[in-house]
Amino acid sequence: MGRIIVVEDNIIYSDFVCRLLESKGYPSVSTSTCNGARKLFAKMREDDIILADLRLNDGDGISLLEELRKQGRNNPYIVMTDYDEVPTAVRSMKQGAEDYIPKKLIEANLFPLLKTLRKRMERHDTPIHERQSTAFREIDRKIRLVAPTNMSVLILGESGTGKEHIAEKIHTMSKRSAGPFVAVDCGLLSKELAASSLFGHEKGAFTGAESKKQGFWEEAAGGTLFLDEIGNLPPEVQQMLLRALEAKRYRPTGGSKDKRADVRIIAATNEDLQAAIAEKHFRQDLFHRIKEYTLNIPPLRECREDIMPLADFFLKLSNEELDRQVKGFDAEARKQLLAYAWGGNVRELKRVVRMAVLHTEGDTVMADTLEFDEMPMADDASLALNDMEKKQIIHALEQAKGNRKLAAALLGIGRTTLYNNCLLYTSPSPRDCS
Repeated sequence: MGRIIVVEDNIIYSDFVCRLLESKGYPSVSTSTCNGARKLFAKMREDDIILADLRLNDGDGISLLEELRKQGRNNPYIVMTDYDEVPTAVRSMKQGAEDYIPKKLIEANLFPLLKTLRKRMERHDTPIHERQSTAFREIDRKIRLVAPTNMSVLILGESGTGKEHIAEKIHTMSKRSAGPFVAVDCGLLSKELAASSLFGHEKGAFTGAESKKQGFWEEAAGGTLFLDEIGNLPPEVQQMLLRALEAKRYRPTGGSKDKRADVRIIAATNEDLQAAIAEKHFRQDLFHRIKEYTLNIPPLRECREDIMPLADFFLKLSNEELDRQVKGFDAEARKQLLAYAWGGNVRELKRVVRMAVLHTEGDTVMADTLEFDEMPMADDASLALNDMEKKQIIHALEQAKGNRKLAAALLGIGRTTLYNNCLLYTSPSPRDCS
């Protein structure tokens, strides 16, 4: 994760913003001058984000933005403003700013924006491993089936199973692929600002609304709006969303006229929406509207054949990120990875592999470098592991066309170990391993 570069000449406010960022897990660095900002910009990474005051003692934030864009630097740039500076801040967006945030509303507005930017940058910059388990091949089949339609899709699955990746894949394979893909985490929308965040607001709609602002719905026009954790939407916003879907019309907060925007909805949740309906927390009519097509994403523990390919993929990414040369996992590490329950799913696997690479001193990840959140072995781990090892051996031998040395190399184990495992399992036979 890159840094947030804070450019603010009010030292007290700058310190407040940096402490706020750090409390949410965003590393930050600050400067109070344009010259100081230029020095930081010269060394910044592509994943750094700039949060700059509009007015500075030795210049202004818009001039800094113009300089960056002339240099070909496209780092996300957010402008902080006082209320009387909002019209100028709006003009800054024409120069390439992502958005502007009134200083008095920074706590409510900053983090949803940062999360959206981070996700967008990750989508653009992070390679994707396409899973090949039986379950995910079926998911891919369903994606290819529904993607070309305009049907609303509800994606169900535990946290960390990759629901946003599935949503973006649907968008990419749809007729809307040339349009925007806008991802919104509904859990980060405050109750007070959820409606204006989704549907925009007019000037004077509420305290602090000093100018007109478009919402995510309008931003997604012609494309796809992904609403993650949709169960967190307040009831009144659920009603607005239902109307927008049914009538193809919406009304910005404080507006007097309806607006139109052609938007496809993909929603996701790890909650039991049926239970939420029974408890009057979620509208039944909205539920049926968003679930024209449903995808159930299985947890990683039910797709164990995906574990080691994903682990190898994350090892490669971690090597690049951490400047390491780790080649693979030893036999015991592989066993523990395969046997673990993975309550945090793919997200947890990525974290475990990344930390293991960081702690590995040689060229092989050892079992004692794996930092699991829970006990490493599930109750039925031995049976699951044996079955998994058997499948992996068969697959490796098929890839190696029976060459034991090559199959062992693919598995990251010695030829003797491979042969002994062949003896242990009834298939493949020792003859297949010769």
